[in-house]
Amino acid sequence: MSRTRTLRRPSTGRRSWWAIWMAGFVSAASLGSVEARQDLPAAPAAPLAPSVVSTPAVAPADPNAAIPSADAASATPSPVEAGNAIPGNLPPIDESVAPGIPHEVQIVRILGPEGMKVDVLGPQPETVPTGDGRGLATIGMRVGEGYRLRLSNIPHRPEAELFPVVQVVGHLHRPGTVDPGKYPIRVAISQDDIDEVLDKGRLVTIAAYLEDPDQALPLRTNKDEPPSVSVTPSEDPVRVAAALGRVMVVIRLGARKPTQSELAMPAVDGLAGGPCPFIHPGGEQCTLPCGPVCGTAPPPGRPWLPRDEFLCDGGDRLEPVHFGGDGGLRGIDPRDAVISFRDDKRPRVLPTNTVCLYAPRFASVRSSVGLNENTFVTELRAAERIQKSSLTEMREGPKRLNQRQTPETNRHRMRPSGLAGRIYATQHSELRVLSGYDSTVHLSGHVRTEGPEKIATRAKIAGTEGSIKAVTFNRAEAVVMTGIVEGPSQTVMTWTPRVVVGVEEPEKRPGVAVEKTVDLTEAEPGDTLTFTIAYRNMGNTPIKAVSIVDSLMPRLEYVAGSAMGPAGTVFTSGENRVGSVELRWDLPGTLAPGSNGYVSFKAIVR
Repeated sequence: MSRTRTLRRPSTGRRSWWAIWMAGFVSAASLGSVEARQDLPAAPAAPLAPSVVSTPAVAPADPNAAIPSADAASATPSPVEAGNAIPGNLPPIDESVAPGIPHEVQIVRILGPEGMKVDVLGPQPETVPTGDGRGLATIGMRVGEGYRLRLSNIPHRPEAELFPVVQVVGHLHRPGTVDPGKYPIRVAISQDDIDEVLDKGRLVTIAAYLEDPDQALPLRTNKDEPPSVSVTPSEDPVRVAAALGRVMVVIRLGARKPTQSELAMPAVDGLAGGPCPFIHPGGEQCTLPCGPVCGTAPPPGRPWLPRDEFLCDGGDRLEPVHFGGDGGLRGIDPRDAVISFRDDKRPRVLPTNTVCLYAPRFASVRSSVGLNENTFVTELRAAERIQKSSLTEMREGPKRLNQRQTPETNRHRMRPSGLAGRIYATQHSELRVLSGYDSTVHLSGHVRTEGPEKIATRAKIAGTEGSIKAVTFNRAEAVVMTGIVEGPSQTVMTWTPRVVVGVEEPEKRPGVAVEKTVDLTEAEPGDTLTFTIAYRNMGNTPIKAVSIVDSLMPRLEYVAGSAMGPAGTVFTSGENRVGSVELRWDLPGTLAPGSNGYVSFKAIVR
């Protein structure tokens, strides 16, 4: 279904086209250079005191407040906690070094039922900013290392404890201007996961991955409630997550309580994977280990940007945009944004530039494996079968078959024939049997009558009319200038007056400049963006039938009623194939040379 309405003219207080340069605009082509200038050098991290990460489920009033002590939250530690947990508190977060944390340190946020307590038993976590302080715990973990956690104070099960193992297998490539605490890797442990472990003794595996924007679900979600999908025990959740995006964290949650010797050993072995193919925002090649990466590698010699961490919209991708047989546009794929117009010769189409903003979104794939119990109840049944004896009698008498066949005689008579011939050296003798062939042709008549034909050709007198515009010759009588050169002789030079004989008109050259911008450089799920597409007629001839088409990607949700454009513009919208919308502005009249304008709309990040 499509909606059609006429837009009102925006207020005159808006900026003109040449002033529409949104602050902090980041394009895919210039991403590395912009971030290289803004990246801050990494400052050495402060030494860590022995600590245990333990945060309440309710966010503190001050996001930068110190994390409460484990001793204050639990006055009587368990035997495992007393022998293996790291006592103490995390040092205060130094916000001056927050943007410069090493790339191998990733911020992981554990989400779960409210009131549950999360402790890190080992190894020692890194100092990282906590961002808005939500979730059960925000922990700094190194890529490739395994961390053992303890879950206690579980709702409705205060005596139960679980010891999941967390391993970071992927990493983000944060620009230098992005606060790393704002985009932690979010992993959710649900109450259903805990019940399956405690009640059924099953092993739950959760693979958190970074969504591929082209395969993302077109659903608006809360940033602290990442979407999750369950697979059967026969499927590998890590493999499924790698097909949907880039695997970041793997959590294995079981009911078995580890022994003292197991707690003293590393939780898991190191990450087995190849080098990361991406580059950092500063332009240097990433050297961290990395698992499988989705997407198509660029041509040799060109850097591979981590586009799965960015939302990029605009330009022309996949099938090239072209005009079909009916004159309509073809090849408008999700992410495409183009402007079409017509000059005196033919219709033309031009794509916009591509705008990108940092907006990673996480999801997870879970599986539950364990022993299955099947109970079959079979009732005893008695089957009795009584069969009476039966006698079958069959009598067959003799049969006689008589066949009588009359004799048949076949006679064939042939008269003898002879042919005698003698051929001498100079004679030829031939004997032929006379035969007759009668052919009767009946007389037939064919009468063709042709009447007289009259060919008349009428030629209309044609007259050629033409109007010749009078050419005016302006003759300007210029002043005669005489120059005298003093010397042995005298020379007189005279400049004759110049006459204008005609004016040559320049060739008509159509041209349009179009630019797409966005008002933010980074966004979280739920943020609202404002996109603007500015255009200007850069040619020397008017253009007409100007239309702007923008097809949104699945993670962008159009805000109904937010589209704006010049007075008289006809705006339509319809659903595209990825669950988002395709927007179209049909501008009124013609666009004179040098004229400009813009259209805009708002979208919510899913």
